[in-house]
Amino acid sequence: AGVRRLCRSTRMAVQQIELERFDVLKIQSIDTVSQSFYARCFVQLRLRGAKDRREAFVTFEDGTTESAEWFAGRIEVLNSFEHDSCKLIDEKPMVRDAGDDLLIQLRFEGRFAQPMDLHDFPFDSQELSIEFLIKCRVDGPVPTKVNVSPRVSCSLVDSGFAPRFQWRPKGEVRCHAGTHEANGRTFPKFGAKVMVARESRFYVTNIAVPTAVFSGLAFTLFAAQPSEPMERLSDAFTLLLAMAAYKITVTDMIPQAVEPTRRGRGWREGGDVGNLCGVTRSQCHTLDLGVLRDLA
Repeated sequence: AGVRRLCRSTRMAVQQIELERFDVLKIQSIDTVSQSFYARCFVQLRLRGAKDRREAFVTFEDGTTESAEWFAGRIEVLNSFEHDSCKLIDEKPMVRDAGDDLLIQLRFEGRFAQPMDLHDFPFDSQELSIEFLIKCRVDGPVPTKVNVSPRVSCSLVDSGFAPRFQWRPKGEVRCHAGTHEANGRTFPKFGAKVMVARESRFYVTNIAVPTAVFSGLAFTLFAAQPSEPMERLSDAFTLLLAMAAYKITVTDMIPQAVEPTRRGRGWREGGDVGNLCGVTRSQCHTLDLGVLRDLA
């Protein structure tokens, strides 16, 4: 019913909206496997000259009106990872007066979808983008245009960046505004982007060092007395379980398909952990044969 009423409304002048503030309050996690990240943000928009129309921001042909709060409710996340993965933190958007203008303030939190370029893994940089869509066509009954204010304030709260063991911020937050095409219709959109770079020690800390440790521990099996095969068998199974747990943990951090990479090796889907932990796999085979020979 709301859509039909909107289509019958009288045509109004283009509403100018300025993006004045975009703060990335928190980045909780960055997942290269699912191509997404979890974040929280604060957005402030200025509706130029809209104070006098706050309670009757849109007037329909039948004389009914909708407020600026109704218009603020038509702002939604464009690149949410799933349908309900991003939600408004507050009960509803905040609308307040600012001179002759109106300010719309929104706080969103959730998981955002982000296609990632992983060809440079594990020395890659990723551009994380948070984008919003206003469900009012640029040529519709409530035409809207969003511009980035010359005095726009964009920031990333340093204390809110959680994945420091794996990533580090790179550069400043950049705001943008434009349009989004969907089924032959054009909608205004706006958002912000922040660049992050993977820590240079990521590969050494998570892959090289654990693999070297497992390689050294494999030789400790020969320290057991040949007359005590059960002790050697117990140590072998303990090491195998530790390597299995390590592989499961690494799988959550390594992208499924990276081809080619700077390491000069193509990783195909489903084979990433096997390539990274190839030495560990051969160790498992050697341990099995060694234990069986001792027990024979």
